[in-house]
Amino acid sequence: MDLLFLGHVGVFTVSALACLLSLPRARRIEHPGTRKGLIALLLSVTVWSLGYVGYLIGPTDPLRVASYTIGFIFAFGAVAAWVYFCAAYTGRPPRQAPYLRLMIGVFLLFVVLKLTNPYHHLFFTTEWTTDPFPHLAIQHGILYWFTLGLSYVVIGVGFFMLIERFDHTGTDSRPLVVLATITAVPAGATVFGEQIPWLLPLMYEPTGVAVFAVGTLFVYINRFETVQLTGESDEPAVFLDPDDRVRDYNRAAAALFPSLEDSVGQRVGEIVPAIGSRLDDPGVLEIDAGEESQYYQISTTPFTTGGVTTGRLVTISDVTEREAYRRQLEERTEQLEALNRVVRHDIRNDMAVIRGWAETLTPHVDPEGQDALDRVLRKSDHVIELTETVREFVESLSGEHAIEPRPTDLRRHLQTELEAVRESFAEAEFRVDGEIPAVDVLANEMLPSVFRNLLENAVRHNDSETPEVTVDVVETDDLVRVRIADNGPGIPDEQKRRIFGKGEKGLDSPGSGIGLYLVYTLTEQFGGDAWVEDNDPRGAVFVVELVKADAAESS
Repeated sequence: MDLLFLGHVGVFTVSALACLLSLPRARRIEHPGTRKGLIALLLSVTVWSLGYVGYLIGPTDPLRVASYTIGFIFAFGAVAAWVYFCAAYTGRPPRQAPYLRLMIGVFLLFVVLKLTNPYHHLFFTTEWTTDPFPHLAIQHGILYWFTLGLSYVVIGVGFFMLIERFDHTGTDSRPLVVLATITAVPAGATVFGEQIPWLLPLMYEPTGVAVFAVGTLFVYINRFETVQLTGESDEPAVFLDPDDRVRDYNRAAAALFPSLEDSVGQRVGEIVPAIGSRLDDPGVLEIDAGEESQYYQISTTPFTTGGVTTGRLVTISDVTEREAYRRQLEERTEQLEALNRVVRHDIRNDMAVIRGWAETLTPHVDPEGQDALDRVLRKSDHVIELTETVREFVESLSGEHAIEPRPTDLRRHLQTELEAVRESFAEAEFRVDGEIPAVDVLANEMLPSVFRNLLENAVRHNDSETPEVTVDVVETDDLVRVRIADNGPGIPDEQKRRIFGKGEKGLDSPGSGIGLYLVYTLTEQFGGDAWVEDNDPRGAVFVVELVKADAAESS
């Protein structure tokens, strides 16, 4: 059997097998677009190569022509897959490509023209020949050369995208450049095949794709993925082997850490201790940059092959602005907390003095002045209670009580607060409609503040001669609603939505407005809700909705 014949069959058979065996590796690529594009390319080239094998060894001329046509169609499909792969690999969304529908239309048009070639013979004609070995010779027509030229233009666009990415990353992408170049070499055999006596006028690009697939997926897979990852941004990046030795780095990393220059093969912890110390505990790295420090977030991306870690990519993101803002917030929070403690302490002390002196006046005032003195005492108590509300509010946002909700006894806390307000507001009537169920809700130690603020609010803003407050607790499968109704002036509809807002006050009241805001903030932290309704015949009903602890656990 002729060696040239065996050589042609062998080249395309090996190309098909190489692409086919590379598919499992291609499926492991993490980037979806790159993975889809490369798999489509490998499948197209596999069918393309097998089509040529069928053309060479087919037993009949119709079967040879059919095999050649199938290979020819998938060759054009491989061009589309190549561009898709290059676009995805270099961060250009293929589906957002301009004129995408036009390109799909052109592709389908050429597929139809290839399938109908027996009628117009614009792509190729056939005749039997014995040079350089017995075979069904293909004589290419004008449409073939037009399609080939158009394909090379499109392929060239893909190469341009790859080379641009290789240059942009600043990493050592020379092996990938060599592989990409090898992919293009067989184009010479395709173009000049008719002038070389020992070559058939076929397209030999499958051999280049096979070399590219084996090289990138079996030899340089880590570098292949590193170039893609580092090219997606201008952030400094360092590629390490399993022993944390430097394999590669981009220009941005070398500019930030000059000691990386010529450091390939050395442990990163010895070259750049700042990076080495953060490999197993990624976090914010502070670098002294003269007058001001720079802050960088260290993150790592592992590379695995067959379940075995083969290296990792260290990305260094500049978070100086974010870190400066965070530290500024921390400093201001500490200052506000300190100011809060000092001011509350001073207010409580001064109000205690005022209350003490007011109490000493009790035996010395006549009945007409007693009412005014009682008001002074009540206002003093209110200011002292207000400082406690402020403390609870601050703690709910940033203090030790800003913790995750957990099962909390609703009945115990609600009964305790009811007893407290009964003592504080002897002139008011407090009733419980029915029984308070023994149920745990999602909350924390701040739950009493919710009930205390609503109960006190129902009395303080009440304009009735005898304030009446009714507490009703309703259970559903997953929720508990605590309804606190009063016989006060009620809340107009236009204020119902914003009554819980920051700084909102009751109707014509001198209150601070912080109490209801605290109620809403806390119930929101608990995963619940709070709102206000109309009472019948007058007054308002404040509703607090809380999640049952057992319902949360079952979900």
